[in-house]
Amino acid sequence: MRACAAVPADNVPTDRYVRVLRWTFTRDTENLLCELGLTGDDSAYQLRVDPPENPIGVSIEWYDDAMSAFQRHAVIERLLLEDGWTLERFESAKIER
Repeated sequence: MRACAAVPADNVPTDRYVRVLRWTFTRDTENLLCELGLTGDDSAYQLRVDPPENPIGVSIEWYDDAMSAFQRHAVIERLLLEDGWTLERFESAKIER
């Protein structure tokens, strides 16, 4: 008799870590953080923008595919650079879900 391996259910992450891309922009003494990563269930991409001194807090947008999320990030980056911001750092990190 042969044992069957467990098959993960649809939309259930099989890895306990997810890769997140982070861009840190600076202008004078201000910092702005932009993050792109998969949602906890791997069903969508999440783009988070954490601007300085924003009374409504972090802006979060969801996208069905990576290309759309990267295109939106490119628009945000272009607007920031035109407004005097500088890309200070880019990092790719694995974080626990």
